[in-house]
Amino acid sequence: MHPEVAKLLVAYRETVQPKMRELPMYNARLQVEDVGFEIRDGRMSGVLITPWCMNLVLLPDDDDQWHNLPPGKTVEVEFPSGSHRCVLSATEGVASHLSLPLFTTVQDFDDQDTARQVAEETLRLLYLDEADVAQNTFGSGQTMSRRDLLRF
Repeated sequence: MHPEVAKLLVAYRETVQPKMRELPMYNARLQVEDVGFEIRDGRMSGVLITPWCMNLVLLPDDDDQWHNLPPGKTVEVEFPSGSHRCVLSATEGVASHLSLPLFTTVQDFDDQDTARQVAEETLRLLYLDEADVAQNTFGSGQTMSRRDLLRF
């Protein structure tokens, strides 16, 4: 496991999760987990599942200038599937990173395995090029446009 991903998990489990437990959107059936983190397009990225949300996370590489921006700032990031707005996040104990909200609530996930499968499929679609995304399907067999990529 990449050291920054390990730090991210520790920070979310030990610092963020205790603060989120009492919120109504907290899903106790889920746990903090990293899914599919690997170097893509020069930077480490993957999905972070938590009991309160699911985000794509991008860790900065040496050439990224955004890691010095203030938390909350949005940065447009190009993916093979298209451009998406990511938010600069700062979590105690972790380098600044970009987050792309995939699910702002995870209450509808019945279990960790379902959340993991959705995270894996999202990563697969996100890193397809635009033409392939337009022709790909997910679950129901419906054609998915680039715009619908993160709304399934």
